[in-house]
Amino acid sequence: MKKFILLIFIPIFLLAYKVDIHKWGNKDTFYGFLKQNSLPLSIYYNLPPKIKRYVRAIPRGESVFILKDNNIIKQALIPINSKQQLQIIKTEKGYVTKIVPIVYETVTKHVSTEINNYLSYDLYKATKLRSLASKLAYIFSDRINFRAIPKNTKIDIVYKEKIKFGEVKDVKILFAKISNKQYNISAFLNPYDGRYYDSRGKSLKGMFLAAPLRYKRISSRFGMRFHPILHKWRMHDGIDYVNRIGTPIHAVADGKVIFRGWIRGYGRTVKIRHKNGYITMYAHLHGYPRGIYVGRWVTQGQTIGYLGNSGLSTGPHLHFAVMRYGKWINPVRLKNSVKVTLYGKQRKKFLAYIQNFTKENSIALK
Repeated sequence: MKKFILLIFIPIFLLAYKVDIHKWGNKDTFYGFLKQNSLPLSIYYNLPPKIKRYVRAIPRGESVFILKDNNIIKQALIPINSKQQLQIIKTEKGYVTKIVPIVYETVTKHVSTEINNYLSYDLYKATKLRSLASKLAYIFSDRINFRAIPKNTKIDIVYKEKIKFGEVKDVKILFAKISNKQYNISAFLNPYDGRYYDSRGKSLKGMFLAAPLRYKRISSRFGMRFHPILHKWRMHDGIDYVNRIGTPIHAVADGKVIFRGWIRGYGRTVKIRHKNGYITMYAHLHGYPRGIYVGRWVTQGQTIGYLGNSGLSTGPHLHFAVMRYGKWINPVRLKNSVKVTLYGKQRKKFLAYIQNFTKENSIALK
């Protein structure tokens, strides 16, 4: 993997130089990285404003590729998002920078195992991937209660790893089957719309998620209530979900962000417009992940904020509300949303895809 990247970005005569991979830590900063490696600080000051924002927020654990000759950096590759990296190159006239794509190696794997303890433990034992269990649970969350999954349940997964510098940076499940004496359920990733369907073209999820987060309890439901701070009866237009500050909040359906900011009473808030006249609101947030802004298209399950205690609030919780055609409705109704089913040309195209996929990966559906 290292040689592959070297051949793309580095001339052949530089291949004898020393290669270091630096793990970006909690206290690392781009400015500090330049000083520590005796690089001119003008590199930072000359960056475009957008790139400056990226290098100020390099995630912890990212791998920075460094090519050295006698402790002098000849080239560095610093990831600024999931697709791009900042390239610093030493030339005769000094250091220059440019944005280049991140080159990933992709590997498709197949794992077959049984659940004898609990899902996350047994899947990690079989694959050494911590994220696989949560991704699998999300796909089947509308069909299977994983807290009560029977022992000896068999799980088959075909997944694709994105690898950089020998590390797995992301995992995407292409196919999964969960089978036991009670049920036998399969899920295929449809490459044409990014949703998961069974072998007949019926989505495993409804248009909306049952809830926008993992929560401990519901502290207040939709309807009239006596307000705990204002001390008077008034309409409560949503559901309050309680959990710890920082708990990820997910978009309950595909849609476009139409508001991100502060609303009096609600605090930090995100609003998303969905099809069929729906708007969902997520309030009292602690903060937002990078990349969530007005006009951004988000997909079902994507993190759009973090649970907090901002605004008029008695404790950490998410206020989740749903509006349809300008009128607040009970969010509980979303749990019964109709599942997406493929028809016509879309279904024919999908069925042809899974026929080829099952042959290529030697998958038995029954």
